[in-house]
Amino acid sequence: MIHHVFTLLSLLPPRPRRAAVRRLMDAVWSRRTTVDVIGREYVPDGPCLFVCNHLSNADGFTLDRALRPRRVYFLAGIKLRDTVMTRLATEVVHTIFIRPNSADIESLKRSVETLKAGHSVLIFPEGGRSRTGGLLPAKQGAALIARRARVPLVPVALTGTEHFMPIDDQDMGREQVRRAHITLRFGPPFRVEELTVDAPPPRMPGGHSPTR
Repeated sequence: MIHHVFTLLSLLPPRPRRAAVRRLMDAVWSRRTTVDVIGREYVPDGPCLFVCNHLSNADGFTLDRALRPRRVYFLAGIKLRDTVMTRLATEVVHTIFIRPNSADIESLKRSVETLKAGHSVLIFPEGGRSRTGGLLPAKQGAALIARRARVPLVPVALTGTEHFMPIDDQDMGREQVRRAHITLRFGPPFRVEELTVDAPPPRMPGGHSPTR
């Protein structure tokens, strides 16, 4: 049902379309989810690079809502432009598109520039959504961006979105939303420069390692 609404909204001009989509998504998230945010005190006032596990196409907007009014730019795979629902969803958050599994230098450069301009960036280091709930091997981009921008990394552990908007590998544009409880846990910030060969990276809240 919801993808039919997105199809109708896609006919609107850009500005009213973004406003209408944001209102719709806020209403859906408010009615279908309950959310616990833990560890907000760990989020620094200045720009930082959030690194989060990835379970669902609902992750970006869920984090956007949790971090408001803070402006956060999301690195999102360019394939999200391929369906009406995911394309319109990326229009209502600040998005930097990236080509997964490639050396997308321009996107990495834009991320560094965004951080240096005083805004925060969020990246899903796994490069794709986990089908098992476990962490996938992390890519190198997060550490590279943080090192170049000289900002702290803030680990985030997200659970529940895999139940709210389960992955549909047959048709990403027709993924459905269900009632779910979502938990967001922020961990203490750390800097890439603080890591050594002998010291493993800090653990994500819940016991997972955020970067490689």
